[in-house]
Amino acid sequence: MQLAWLEQNGLHESHFLTPSNSIETDDLEDHIIICGFGRVGQIIAQLLSERLVPFVALDVRSDRVAMGRALGLSLYFGDAGSREVLHKVGAERACAATIALDSPGANYRTVWALSKYFPNVKTFIQAHDVDHGLNLEKAGATAVVPETLEPSLQLAGAILSQAKLPAQEIATALDEFRYRHLAELTELCEASGCSLGYGFARVMRKSETQPLDYPDENHFTEGTLPI
Repeated sequence: MQLAWLEQNGLHESHFLTPSNSIETDDLEDHIIICGFGRVGQIIAQLLSERLVPFVALDVRSDRVAMGRALGLSLYFGDAGSREVLHKVGAERACAATIALDSPGANYRTVWALSKYFPNVKTFIQAHDVDHGLNLEKAGATAVVPETLEPSLQLAGAILSQAKLPAQEIATALDEFRYRHLAELTELCEASGCSLGYGFARVMRKSETQPLDYPDENHFTEGTLPI
C-alpha cells in the first residue's frame, strides 16, 4: 500500500530510505548528515550547498522529501534514529550531524543512536530550555545551542537600532550578552559536574560521557518544536 501511494504521488521508492533499500553513499567521506529538513535543516543545507560541502539529509515527512528531491538534493525518507538508516547514509564516514527533528523524543533518540553506534560523528542540536539541553548532552550531543538565544539577540539588535545607538555599540552589547550567557551556563556546568552549558564546556574539555540506556520515546512530551 505504501509503494502504491508513493507511485501515485510521483515518488519513486528509490528516493526513500528503508533498511532494505540501497543508495550510493560509497563516495561520501567527511560529509554532514542533516537529520530533519524543516526550516533549520533547509537553511543548513543551503549554506552547505553554497560552500560545496557534501551532505545527506533525512526526514520522515514525504512533502519535505519530495521538495528536496525536486531541488536535486540528497534527501531521503528515513528514520534518523535508526542504526540501519544511519549506516546507509555513511554515518561511519561522516564528520558531523545536525539534528533538528520535530519532537524532543526523536531528537534525543537520534543523538543517542549517533553517540552509541557512530561515536566518530560530532552531533549539534538546539535545545529549547536547560532541562532539554541536559537530556541531550547526557544522550551524547557534542554541542547543544540555545534555541532562542540568537533569534532573541537579533530582535534586541533591531530594537536597539531604533534607539539611535551606533551599529558598533549594538554589536558590542550583543557580543557581551552572548559571552555572559555562555559563561554563566559553563559556570553552572562546572558546579553541577555535568556538561550543562549547551555543549560549550563539552567542546572545550571533550569530556567523556557514557551513553545512557536505550531511550524510551514515551518518556518525552511529544510536540512540534519551533524550528
